[in-house]
Amino acid sequence: MNAMTNELSFTQLVTQVLMMADRPLTLAEIIARVEMVRPVHTRNPQATIRGAISSIRQATTLGGRPARYTWWPRHLANSAFRQPLADSDLEEGTLVLSRDAWLVFWTDFYASSSRSRGEVTLALDSGPVLQTRIQHLIHRQPIWGLPPAPALADWYRQQGATPKDNVIVQVLDVKAHRYALSLARRVERDEEAVAARNRSLADIAEKVLRAGRMDMPESYLVPRLFAHGAYHDPLPPDSWEEVLRTDLRFVVGKHSIDLAEKVVDYLEREMEVPPDMDSLPRPRGNRRKARSDEAQQAWGEYLFDRGMDHRWVNWPWAAEAYYREALRVDPGHADAWVHLGNVRFDEDKLDEAMAHYERGQAAAEARVIGEPARYLGVFWGDLRSRPFMRALHGRGLCLWRLGRADEARQVFAWMLELNPNDNQGARFLLHDIDEGLSWEESMVQDEEWERERAEAFRLARMWGSKPDDVVH
Repeated sequence: MNAMTNELSFTQLVTQVLMMADRPLTLAEIIARVEMVRPVHTRNPQATIRGAISSIRQATTLGGRPARYTWWPRHLANSAFRQPLADSDLEEGTLVLSRDAWLVFWTDFYASSSRSRGEVTLALDSGPVLQTRIQHLIHRQPIWGLPPAPALADWYRQQGATPKDNVIVQVLDVKAHRYALSLARRVERDEEAVAARNRSLADIAEKVLRAGRMDMPESYLVPRLFAHGAYHDPLPPDSWEEVLRTDLRFVVGKHSIDLAEKVVDYLEREMEVPPDMDSLPRPRGNRRKARSDEAQQAWGEYLFDRGMDHRWVNWPWAAEAYYREALRVDPGHADAWVHLGNVRFDEDKLDEAMAHYERGQAAAEARVIGEPARYLGVFWGDLRSRPFMRALHGRGLCLWRLGRADEARQVFAWMLELNPNDNQGARFLLHDIDEGLSWEESMVQDEEWERERAEAFRLARMWGSKPDDVVH
């Protein structure tokens, strides 16, 4: 044993073992290979090596019993990834990278002293070979990508790329950081085939999350998707975040992911947020075994109510988990679709929000409303009609924010026709649209009005007058 070997830490030795292994290794196998170089004379050798593995960001587990560990960059060979194009990419010749694509391009980012500078070689389909490097694209924001390059901008133009298209990244050589880029046009997209690839990725993610801890960080999940071969197909799925966010099994937070089912099970055990006194009681039995329409609807209503309980105390992660679980049990629960739409709307994910509102409207029509023109109840006055009206409201706001003001006007006018009492304020929205205001300008105007009103109340309290008497 030479002096250089003695100077290596256990983290460095484990790194060498995993990099050189031709297959995933169990903990016992890793310890045995480390001890061929240096004995592990610690109080608890297993804990020592586990600690070393956990500190290596390019190592990940495949799960199982016993668990098997692997060097995840090795699994990127021949993988393909789908990278959406943004307007700014086409205008500036950049490529803003999603989290999975960023890790693929810069596999050793977390390798501390041995980290590369993010250099990549890109073979553009029917174009030149581009030498570039990953950079921060927006100062002080975690947005990484390829910086402006005339060659990339020219390639976009030659390919006739649009913001609806994707760039397909094919891994050629992981160690040399060489990749092939081709354009996947939206109009040529095989939706059925991509949907099948998305389901495959989601199934792998479910397997990983069931075996892991709650609130798994994306930095743990994405390498495990790589290691499980989620991208080993010439036709790549959509980005993992988009796939999981549109699948009811998952709750995708800002930095972590979990299964809605696991979150709800935990919250139901702990009961940290008690149910509202006026809510329906918890149905008997197991929600997973609910088979009749009556049982499924009872569970859907209970789970939705519990989601609202958590929303009122500002636990959005928990609320979304309950909404999703309600829909897994009862896909016809209109209000759960609407409130998922509200979550996506607040996150500026308008296409997803619109899809949820449309599902909510369809569910309300199928279960309660029927043909709206023939509905015998009083819209909004009849509580059962409110999910339908909320879905319309959400759709109108989405259309407005997307710049489709004429379509938004039609929705708000219909709301006013259905409910002349206008409990949702559609007439004010119509007024702003007719004034030519964008949604953003309307929001600014409302905020200014609220500030003025708050100041009026403050002055009224100070002067002992009524708010309406205050001139402002």
